Amino acid sequence: MRFHCLFEQSGTFKNVFKKYGHQAFDYDVLNDYKQTDYIIDLFNEIELEFDNLVNNKSNITIFSNMQPDKDFIIAFFPCTYFCDANQLQFRLLIAGKKLEFNNQAVVRLLNRNNERSRYFNLYLKLCFICKEKGIKTIIENPASGGKNNYLACYSPIPVAWHEKDRSLFGDDLKKPTNYFAINFDMQENFIMFDKNIFKQRVLKLRSRARSELSSAYADNFYKRFIQNVVC
Repeated sequence: MRFHCLFEQSGTFKNVFKKYGHQAFDYDVLNDYKQTDYIIDLFNEIELEFDNLVNNKSNITIFSNMQPDKDFIIAFFPCTYFCDANQLQFRLLIAGKKLEFNNQAVVRLLNRNNERSRYFNLYLKLCFICKEKGIKTIIENPASGGKNNYLACYSPIPVAWHEKDRSLFGDDLKKPTNYFAINFDMQENFIMFDKNIFKQRVLKLRSRARSELSSAYADNFYKRFIQNVVC
């Protein structure tokens, strides 16, 4: 199986997949960790492939040679405009207490709303591409906001798995996370994990890359959801 880790540059999931004998690649516009195999504008790739499918074009993209039985996408789609902080921008205006309703506020909110619309359009196009091409796909996005999380509310692809506490499976953070699955049924294969993992985790909040998860969590994620399906 070939694993394509989109919007990912840390190599965390990629190196786990490679450890278990798969081909795996990181795709991102950045290469801060020197792990990005394809430094590329993924938004542009999504737009081009969507154009291929909808308008019968023949643009060459990263999706061009992907096949249903040979390729698997793990996408850590940017969450900036779907998270609690983005919702707060709108709630402050509605409350009318901390954000004055003036020209500057309206322009700022209009711009932010347009950006959220742009990102959601790209998310929808990515889902459509994966669905139409029959590629097994898991899209990760933080579950901030609970039931009011933007993607949980409006994504046409329902939440396939809600991870309440990532630290239970070896991550450094408890941060709740939603996973959206396309052409793939996320059924957990429950197994006992090495208890030493939990003794080693760092229980403090720290600045992290946008999709960075611990290698222990990535390893357990593979064993829980993927290993039995692709092996």
